[in-house]
Amino acid sequence: MLKKLKKLGISFLTSLMVVTGIGQGFINADQTLPQLDLEAKSAIAVDAKTGQIIYAKDDKQTYPVASMSKLLTAYILLQAIHKGEITWETRVTPTATEVDISNNTELTNVPLQEGHSYTIRQLYQAMLVGSANAATMLIGNAISGTQTKFIDKMRETAKSLGITDAKIYSANGLTAKYLGDEIYPNTDENAENEFSVRDMAIISQKLIKEYPEILETTKLTKIDFNDNGEITTVNNTNELLQDDSNLEVDGLKTGTSDAAGYCFASTTNKDGHRIITVIAGAKDNDARFDQTKNLLNYIYNNYDYLAISTNQALRQDIKVKYGKQSSISTIIGNDLSLWVPKNTRAKALQIKLTPKSSKIEAPIKQGETVGDYQITIAGNLGFIDGSTDLKTKALAANSVEGINILIKWRQMLSDAI
Repeated sequence: MLKKLKKLGISFLTSLMVVTGIGQGFINADQTLPQLDLEAKSAIAVDAKTGQIIYAKDDKQTYPVASMSKLLTAYILLQAIHKGEITWETRVTPTATEVDISNNTELTNVPLQEGHSYTIRQLYQAMLVGSANAATMLIGNAISGTQTKFIDKMRETAKSLGITDAKIYSANGLTAKYLGDEIYPNTDENAENEFSVRDMAIISQKLIKEYPEILETTKLTKIDFNDNGEITTVNNTNELLQDDSNLEVDGLKTGTSDAAGYCFASTTNKDGHRIITVIAGAKDNDARFDQTKNLLNYIYNNYDYLAISTNQALRQDIKVKYGKQSSISTIIGNDLSLWVPKNTRAKALQIKLTPKSSKIEAPIKQGETVGDYQITIAGNLGFIDGSTDLKTKALAANSVEGINILIKWRQMLSDAI
């Protein structure tokens, strides 16, 4: 399949050579994609590198997400570790409330003991692999001192990521009634964390981009939690890690509650291209994994990956003043990629080149930024950051020497008249 994708990229690049004009309108692709209506309240699929939305169903509506909330806790923890504010070997001791929560058989946990201390590494693995709720609360304590202060930090962090619609009451996604005296002040006992699937995709993308080491943990099928020699084997709640469908899923996090139903944020790296999917509100445990597989198979059966390499000329020129050439060819400044419906023609791409100013004057050096490219595919659902197109710098493909100073003065005088 990888050879096929490379061939597709070469074919597209050849076709792109004939695409010209600024502000060209959309031209529809030759075929219509089959409909996919997943059996879940909401769902989304995005490219992990660009944030391109490949599929969306009710993706902006917030719903309870239960333990998928732990991905935000993981992001804050990894951020703190990378800043040197905490280490993997930092030890933390649970409160009496957290010991009680850890031994509540209604909840997913590793059992904790009063007076024992646990390393951040132990708690982090228990949180991501076994969805351990009390362990997640201990991580919050280690970072902020109390649950209340950590919830405040979660809210601030969510806003810094552009998430403004979330409702956050706990580090782990539990219904507030389970939190005992560590409930967030003035919170209804039935309150639960709520995010949209787009919110969860934003958090997942940030995690994978900034802290890719998280996948070394989320891909583990089980861990042994060692509490002073007492071993608890914890199995990963992500059943697709051992699925035989060849989808190569290696993360990220499940979530389950009465209000949330069955949720799952997944990621897979197939043929070198990573996709993130989020399912919220599936009817049962099997359904969240089946719907994830349906979504991934839908993408692989109906889309191709288009790669446009750095230094590719898109044959859109910029006019130059006072140069020995009247225009200059441009190339793109960095690699670009898009998921496009199979059999899409190059004419379905909208390519817009905007010069950096109305008067690009010589001399110009090769590789100098002379403008910006915007590239969009017809019918594109946009990107999770709210943008509608891919952006990259337009660089000068070659140098342009300036004309003789006397000739330049004459032209400037002529232009001024």
